[in-house]
Amino acid sequence: MNDETETVENLQLQIKKLNRLLSLQEKKITRAEMVSSTRDKVMGMLKAERLIQENKLISVHEENERQLTLLNAVVKATKIGLWDVSINGNDLFHPDNTFTWSDDFRKMLMFHGEDDFPNVFDSWKNRLHPDDSERAVEEVVNHILNAIGDTPYDAEYRLMKKNGVYAYFRAYGEVIRDSEGNIIRFAGALMDITETKNTLINTERLRHEAEAANQSKSNFLANMSHEMRTPMNAIIGMTAIGKKANVIEQKNYALKKIEDASSHLLGVINDVLDMAKIEANKLELDPIEFSFEQMLQKVLAVINFRIDEKKQRLNLNIDKNVPPFLIGDEQRLAQIITNLLSNAVKFTPEGGEININAHLINETDGNCELRVEVTDSGIGISTEQKERLFLAFEQADTGTSRQYGGTGLGLPISKRIIELMEGNIWVESEIGKGAKFIFTIKAQRSSLCGGINPDSKMSPAGNGAAPVNNNEFYGKTVLLVEDIEINREIFIALLEETGLIIECAENGQEALEMIGSSPVKYDVIFMDVQMPVMNGYEATRRIRDLERLKPNEKRYPFNRIPIIAMTANVFKNDVEDCIAAGMDDHLGKPLVIEMVIEKLRTYLK
Repeated sequence: MNDETETVENLQLQIKKLNRLLSLQEKKITRAEMVSSTRDKVMGMLKAERLIQENKLISVHEENERQLTLLNAVVKATKIGLWDVSINGNDLFHPDNTFTWSDDFRKMLMFHGEDDFPNVFDSWKNRLHPDDSERAVEEVVNHILNAIGDTPYDAEYRLMKKNGVYAYFRAYGEVIRDSEGNIIRFAGALMDITETKNTLINTERLRHEAEAANQSKSNFLANMSHEMRTPMNAIIGMTAIGKKANVIEQKNYALKKIEDASSHLLGVINDVLDMAKIEANKLELDPIEFSFEQMLQKVLAVINFRIDEKKQRLNLNIDKNVPPFLIGDEQRLAQIITNLLSNAVKFTPEGGEININAHLINETDGNCELRVEVTDSGIGISTEQKERLFLAFEQADTGTSRQYGGTGLGLPISKRIIELMEGNIWVESEIGKGAKFIFTIKAQRSSLCGGINPDSKMSPAGNGAAPVNNNEFYGKTVLLVEDIEINREIFIALLEETGLIIECAENGQEALEMIGSSPVKYDVIFMDVQMPVMNGYEATRRIRDLERLKPNEKRYPFNRIPIIAMTANVFKNDVEDCIAAGMDDHLGKPLVIEMVIEKLRTYLK
């Protein structure tokens, strides 16, 4: 029994031990399972986090790629070139530095690839404009050595392209430092600003030119005031002297001075009008057949008295090959030569010599090219003065107008006329050695052989009107429509000996009433344009309306009463406006008696 009990107890003990071991093992297994489960959870979490980070990394990479693509697009669209320099030891010129120029920058300079434009500092330095090179290099070096805070590099310079043409560039850059403050990189961009720069340069140039032009015009206006007031002072003064004079010789002397001053004043006004036409691009030629030699003789007749006053010698030489008769604008050609001769006389001292030479350069199918030279032994012209000689509103220097007078418009006007004649003008001169003005023109050879009498007396306008005969227009009636009383008096006085009957109207309305009451009374009408009540255009239109309603029995040219405009408006469009209103012809003020006689002969046949 005891043995069995002992055995049972032992078994029970063994079972308890086994149970405890089993319990411990179960606990170990449970803890292992718990650790394994936790590990699996952690691993799962780590995998999920890694996946999140990987997705984020992919998104960042994609965004960087997108931004880089946008940056490249912007760089190409804005024509920006990039550079990047890795710097060793804070030394821009360190041999281990590496330079990188973008392909876009190379293309801006017309280079292709690294072989064509190496990644070295000298590729940039050697293409700097000589005037910019030293400054541009100093700016780079100083910025790298002194760059602090957020101050960017900002510079402008010119670089030579591969084709040898310089372009303007604007460069921006940034210095990059390490944690210890050492410079490790210098990077930035360049932009071609040539177009903008040229625009600014041109704008500045135009501004300076405008300021210079304004100054020239101010000087010109001051000079013009002098040129106009001087003859006006003579006219007013001599008028007063003439009124007081009791001896006919004194009155005639005063009248002669008034005539001279008036002619000078008219010349000044004509210069201003011609310049106005040129600036409005309305100066045009009026070609006619004329004798070249006779035209020169008329010019000399006008200028000879001044030559005699200064005891100068004038020589005229016309090449035998110059056609005797030409088709061109005789009056404008005479104006050019008169201006050049006047200047030669003005700037040549007493006893000096002046020469005129005319040559035929070539001729093709009747198209002639002539060369005319006016040479003097005067004061001469400097190189600087030559540059301003043909500019409007300027003279050779500011003292010229004070010492010699003149408007300064003669040569610019002559130049424009010569250009209209398909020619050119230039000057050869040195200070103290005189001057030679040379110009060329083109004109047609005329088939006229004897239609012009070289001995006939020509009018100042060159129209060939013969002197008026007493009572030449006896019995003819003229209606003068003019609102200014003194102009009416002058017109009547000039035509006093012609035998004309002259009646006057002070405005278009009065003229219309006179024509309406006596439609066949008047043989010709001289019509002013600018008048009160009714102007000349409207009056002419009304008269033409009357003629259509009541056909005139009197046989006028074109079966209507001739109406001749008489106005100071002398531009081409002014003449066209007169014709469009129904007028038949045009006379410019101030009136030239020979021109008035010519119109009368034309319309009082």
